[in-house]
Amino acid sequence: MHRNFFLMHFLENVAVLGAAIQSSTSGVWIAENAIDRGLQQLYTGCSSTLRQTNPWWRLDLYDIYSVNRVVITNRNDCCAEQINGTEIRIGNSLENNGNNNPICAVIPAIPAGESYSYSCGGMEGRYVNLIIPGDMKLLTMCEVKVYGEGPCLKKTFVKIQFKSSNDLTNPTMRENVLKQLGSALAARGLTDVILHWSQTPNRVIKKVNAANPKCH
Repeated sequence: MHRNFFLMHFLENVAVLGAAIQSSTSGVWIAENAIDRGLQQLYTGCSSTLRQTNPWWRLDLYDIYSVNRVVITNRNDCCAEQINGTEIRIGNSLENNGNNNPICAVIPAIPAGESYSYSCGGMEGRYVNLIIPGDMKLLTMCEVKVYGEGPCLKKTFVKIQFKSSNDLTNPTMRENVLKQLGSALAARGLTDVILHWSQTPNRVIKKVNAANPKCH
């Protein structure tokens, strides 16, 4: 039997604390639509540039954050392939409108109406840029969420102790337990959670008292 401890770290969507701009605007598809917390994927619920060379969208978080992941929701009507090749960049420079900052990820594709998450591993920066390199490109997103830590956030930790008969001295077994717990939490709507072990699980040997000999 093992006595085990792990921490649940709840992250917030910091995109809603910032302001968004883009290289150009198509009609009512303004940059702020992508951080309005809405899940509308048609028309006014999305942001979109005009068709141009190297279109970009930039989020200003107003301070430096350690970005854990970025979640992008694609449009749900047509043209889902337009987001293909989009670079996610994070940093503190406004050189080239922020598009020279380090790359967190490149988006190969996102199906229509789907949300994909991209891990950024704690990259630090004030600006989150999305840019599609190339000529006659059009950049459209229906929602951008940024999860991370910064000066405006309070960390929320929950420490839990539980018992398990699994051999949690095995790293693979420990990771499997966290994955199973993460799936269980997600099924209950808790998706913005990071699980990690706060200490290596300890094996506890339970002593069994020998029965007293009976007198005959």
